[in-house]
Amino acid sequence: MVLLEPLVPTITTIHTQLMQVPGVRWLIGGSCGLLMQNVDIGRSPRDLDIYVDKNDVSVIHSSLQDYSVDTPVYSQTSIYASILSHYQIHGDTVEVVGDFKVQAFDSFYQVEAAYLWEDHSYTAAIGNHEVKVMPLAHELLFNLLRNRPDRYEAIYRAMIAAPELHMPTLHALLQRNSWGLAFEKRLGELIDSC
Repeated sequence: MVLLEPLVPTITTIHTQLMQVPGVRWLIGGSCGLLMQNVDIGRSPRDLDIYVDKNDVSVIHSSLQDYSVDTPVYSQTSIYASILSHYQIHGDTVEVVGDFKVQAFDSFYQVEAAYLWEDHSYTAAIGNHEVKVMPLAHELLFNLLRNRPDRYEAIYRAMIAAPELHMPTLHALLQRNSWGLAFEKRLGELIDSC
């Protein structure tokens, strides 16, 4: 976890700020979340991604107001839709992604942060704190949908090394979302190749 050391003060600040907000659910995702679960991404993270549900966006923004670069705004691309806001904490860029949805390969995937936080998150020790991290099953599906084999192959290898930890979450997310034939084919090819 040496690659994460520069981000520890930032994660600690976020944790401290958001601990003051009862009931808020947030998870670290992206390259930081992968490194926290020992998935080798080949480089240090460039920023910190935090995932939240729509109903937590404004309260999190208020808690991190002193660090804000902008205000939460709805953003939509050809495959992504979310409410994005950005923060600078200890020189690090933090992106808060609220109500995240992905549409690709005739599939629709929605991140349910509170559900994942409660039932499927990974807990990582950062300094003297414990933080919740996006499950590898989410990262697998997300990277399959955005066609990032450099990520999803490494993620799947980590998942099959401990299937009892990861496969129940994968099955739950597959059932809670809508998947097209092209996506199912890609997932099947990945499973067959490992």
